Amino acid sequence: MSGADLWSLAPLIVPALAGTLVMLLGGFNANRRLHHGLAVGALAAALLCVGMAYGTAPRTVTPLLIIDSYALFFLTLIYAATGLLAMFARPYLAVREKDTDAFYALLLFAATGMGVLACSNHFAALFLGLEILTVSLYTLIGYLREDSRSLEAAAKYLVLAALSSSFLLFGIALVYAATGTLLLNPAFRAIADLAPQFGQQAEAAWALAGGIFLFVGFAFKLALVPFHMWSPDVYQGAPAPVTALIATGSKGAVLAVLLRAVGPVGLGEIGGAAGITVLAVLTMFGGNLLALLQDDLKRLLAYSSVAHLGYVMVALLAGGVAGAQAMTFYVLAYVLTTLGAFGVVTILSSESPCEADSLAAYRGIGWRRPWLAATLAVMILSLAGIPPTAGFLAKVAVLGAAIEAGRLGLAIAMALASGVAIYFYLRVIVVMYMQEEEDATEASSLPSSFANAVALLVLVALVIAIGLHPTPWFEAVRVAVATILPA
Repeated sequence: MSGADLWSLAPLIVPALAGTLVMLLGGFNANRRLHHGLAVGALAAALLCVGMAYGTAPRTVTPLLIIDSYALFFLTLIYAATGLLAMFARPYLAVREKDTDAFYALLLFAATGMGVLACSNHFAALFLGLEILTVSLYTLIGYLREDSRSLEAAAKYLVLAALSSSFLLFGIALVYAATGTLLLNPAFRAIADLAPQFGQQAEAAWALAGGIFLFVGFAFKLALVPFHMWSPDVYQGAPAPVTALIATGSKGAVLAVLLRAVGPVGLGEIGGAAGITVLAVLTMFGGNLLALLQDDLKRLLAYSSVAHLGYVMVALLAGGVAGAQAMTFYVLAYVLTTLGAFGVVTILSSESPCEADSLAAYRGIGWRRPWLAATLAVMILSLAGIPPTAGFLAKVAVLGAAIEAGRLGLAIAMALASGVAIYFYLRVIVVMYMQEEEDATEASSLPSSFANAVALLVLVALVIAIGLHPTPWFEAVRVAVATILPA
C-alpha cells in the first residue's frame, strides 16, 4: 500500500486510532473532559482529513474500498453528525454518572464502521464495516446497565441484528456462487442480467435467491416493514444520544452502501420490483399509522423513521440519476432534521436522571423553554414536509423522481402517507404549546451547555437554509452522485 493510499484512508484511520487511544487512556486517566475532548477533536480531525482527501479522489484502495466524492460526501455527513452527538451526550451521561472513556471509544469505533460502509466497494468491506458498527451499537444501547429498558433493548438488537447479518452472509454466499465476484457493482449487474433467465439456468436461481436474502438483510438494518419490529423498542430503551446515532448515522451509512451497490443497476431491474414496491408502500403507511398510536416521543420518532425509510425506497425504485440524487438529498435532510429532534430530547433528558420520552413531559414546554420548543417544532415541521424546511424539498425531490420514472402510483401513495403523518407531527407541536403562558413556571430557555445551544442553532439554521436556498446543496449532491452514476 502506497503513501497516497494511506493518505486517502486517513478519514477512516483517524477515528479508529482515536477510539483505541481513548480506550487505552481510560486505564490510566479518569479525566472525563479529556475523553470527551479527544472524541470530538478526533471527529473534527477526521472531517479535516475528508477535506484533504478530495485532492486525491477518486482512489480505489485495494478492491475493498473506494474513496471518491460520493464516499467523502457521506463521510462528512456521518462524522459531523457523530461529533454533534458526542457534544449532546456529555451532559446526558454526566447526570447519570456514566461519562466514561468506554462511551466515547465505542462512539469512535461506530463512526469508523459507518465510514467503512460509506467507502465499501466489496462485500467483505461491507460486512466488516457493518459488524464494526453493529458490535459498537450492541454495547452503546445497553450502556446504562442499571436501566432494565436499556438492557432489554440491547438484547433485542443483538438477536435481530445477528439474524439480519446471517441473511446478509447467506445472500453474499449465494451471489458469489452465481456470479463469481464479490465486488458490489459487478455482482448486482450480474444479478440483473441473470434475473430474466430464472427457471432456465441454475445460476439465475442462485443469483435471485442471493439478491432476496441480501435485501432482507438490508431491510432489517433499515427497519422496513415487516422487518421493523426491533425499531420502536430499541429507540425507546437506548440512551437518547445512542438512539440519535441509530436513527441518523447508522441509517445513512447503510443507505450509502445500498445506493452504491444498486444505483448503477436500478433496484427495480434486479428482480422482484413488484414485491419491493409493496414493501415500500407498507413501510410508508405502516410507520405513519403506527406512529398515530404513540404517547412516547422516542417511539413516535422510531415509527416516523420507518416511514421515512419508505420514502427513501420510493427514490431507489425510481432509479436513474434523478432517483439517486433525490435519495441522497433526502438522506441529508433526514439526518440533519432527526439529529436536531433527538438533540432536544437528549438535552431535556440531561436535566434529570429520567428520560424525557413521554409526550406528557413536553406539555407546555413552548412557554417554559421557548428556544428548545422552537427547535423541536422546526424539526417536526421538517419531518412532516412543511415548507420552508429541508424536509419539504426532500419530499418534492423524491416525488419528482418517482413521477419522472413513471411510478405515479408510488408517488400518490407517498403523498397520501405524508398526509397521514401530518396529524401526529402536529400533535407534538400542540402538546408543546397547549399550556397557557401565564401558568408557566420560570425556567431557563437555553440548554445548560453552551456548546449544545450552538449545535442546535447550527442544525436549525441548516434545516431552514436548505429549505430556502437549496441550490448549493443540490449541487453538492449532484457532484457526489455523479461519481457512481454519471448523467
